[in-house]
Amino acid sequence: MTALVVLTSGYIDLETGHFIESAGVSDANLVAKAFGGVFGPAGEWFIATAIFLFAFTTVLGWSHYGSKAVEYLINEKAVKFFRVIFVAFMIVGALATSSLAWDISDTFNRMMMIPNLIGVLSLSPLVYKLTKNYVNRKIKGKDEKPMLSYFPEIQEEHEKKVLEGEE
Repeated sequence: MTALVVLTSGYIDLETGHFIESAGVSDANLVAKAFGGVFGPAGEWFIATAIFLFAFTTVLGWSHYGSKAVEYLINEKAVKFFRVIFVAFMIVGALATSSLAWDISDTFNRMMMIPNLIGVLSLSPLVYKLTKNYVNRKIKGKDEKPMLSYFPEIQEEHEKKVLEGEE
C-alpha cells in the first residue's frame, strides 16, 4: 500500500527513481508527503500516528527482548546496566540524522545474524535427525519409535509417561 501511494503520488520521477526536488520531498518525509498528496491532511496525520505507534511498540519490544537476553546470558543485576545503555542509544538515535540512525540500526541487526547462524549450523545435525525420524514414520510408514527429544533422559521420561497413560 505504501509503495503504491508513494509511486502514484507524483513525488518520485519514475524514470530515474529520484525525488522530485521542487516538491520539497526528502527521504525522511516522502511517505508523509505522498499520503498527504493522495489522501489530504488526514493522510499525513495517519502516517505520523502509525509511525509513532510502530516506533513506540518496537522500542518496548526490543527493550524487553534485550533485557531478557541479558538476564539469561549474564544475570539479573546486569539488566539495569543494559537498560541505561538502551536509553542512551535511544537518545542518540533520536538526535542523530535519519540516515545515520538507519545505518546504525542496520549494522546491529546484521550483527545479530552471527550468533543466529552459529546456532543454526550447530543445531543442523539435530534437526536432520529429528526430521529423518518424522519422515520415516509419517511419510514412509516405517515402524520406528517417535523421537521426541534429542536427549535420551527426556525421551525416556516421555515414553514412560505415554506407557502410564499420562499423555
